[in-house]
Amino acid sequence: MKSIEWVEEWSWVAGYSTVSTLVVIFNLLLFFSVAKNKFLHYGTHYVVVALSLRNLANVGFTLWLVFLAKMIQTPWMLQETFNIPPNITQENEINLTQSVNMPVMCQVMSFVDIMLMSCLMFYLAGLSIYMFCRHPNPPIFSTSDTTLKVYGINSGIKPVEERGWVSPLLLLLPPFLSAVLALPVPLLPRTHPMTAIPRGTVCIVPDSEQFDTYQSSITILGFYLPAAIIICLLMGLSIRRCVSCSSGVCVSSFCKEEMTLGFLAAPHILAFLGLQLPILDYYLTKLDLPQTGLQPYILPEIARASEMSMGILLPIFVYSFLPAYRSFSSVPDRSDLGHSKNDIYHNHSATASDSPGLSHNSLDNY
Repeated sequence: MKSIEWVEEWSWVAGYSTVSTLVVIFNLLLFFSVAKNKFLHYGTHYVVVALSLRNLANVGFTLWLVFLAKMIQTPWMLQETFNIPPNITQENEINLTQSVNMPVMCQVMSFVDIMLMSCLMFYLAGLSIYMFCRHPNPPIFSTSDTTLKVYGINSGIKPVEERGWVSPLLLLLPPFLSAVLALPVPLLPRTHPMTAIPRGTVCIVPDSEQFDTYQSSITILGFYLPAAIIICLLMGLSIRRCVSCSSGVCVSSFCKEEMTLGFLAAPHILAFLGLQLPILDYYLTKLDLPQTGLQPYILPEIARASEMSMGILLPIFVYSFLPAYRSFSSVPDRSDLGHSKNDIYHNHSATASDSPGLSHNSLDNY
């Protein structure tokens, strides 16, 4: 039986190592994509870079959680790492899986765990609000601005310009809100159990602390509220996109960004819902309602491993749906380019229909 458990646990470790390597490599590529293309230098794509940083931090945190669990399970590794005398834990019967026996470590880990979860949800909620408030399609500049460059590389497309406060607000407000939400962890203090591998739960606390008012507030403010905002605004974006398509302009880079947001938010919401199942079932029981019945199938280690693995979804969706990321150069989205050509053609047809210098055929040549 021990040998089976050993193989299972180290299989988890090997799986974490493989997935984390892929997450790190592909998320680092996003930095080069955004840096090399000036058409990606605005708020939406700055948030993509921030999300990639969050994914990298989440990989490091999860691997540390795995490493700490294995050290606690393996006394000689713990003793060698922290220079603990061999007989100290045996004489005092210290159970290091309990939060009271590692207070500082558990407070730091709980703070980081709340920050990583709520920060991603706040970033996605902020992106959904930003996309809902902006124009449905990128602005196409008038012919007078592009007459001398009509056969140039940009073909009437300029990088998206936004007010100077938009990008700092999108980048700095979510981590600030997450820090405020996690601040009671070191002040009260309040910690919560975390599991990354089977039989590897650390920072165990009594049920009275695991399901107290503060933990409920984290679940509501850090998960359910942003998730409700994201879902409602994605439905609103879908309706607005249908209206935009009926007016003639349907597919654009903004449309693809909204689609990427939807594909990215849905699996993360489900993964975080798996992590919040214990507190959800607890309050369903308190309200005399039937439990979800999912805890025997969605174990804490499965939910956490799934959430960390979803760090690969950001580069997959971005590189699949946003062609500008794949160019690694200052090239606009082809959908915006085609829209610009049609706009220039119609403007010239209305103001200079007798001019032989511009025609629909000539615009199609670049």
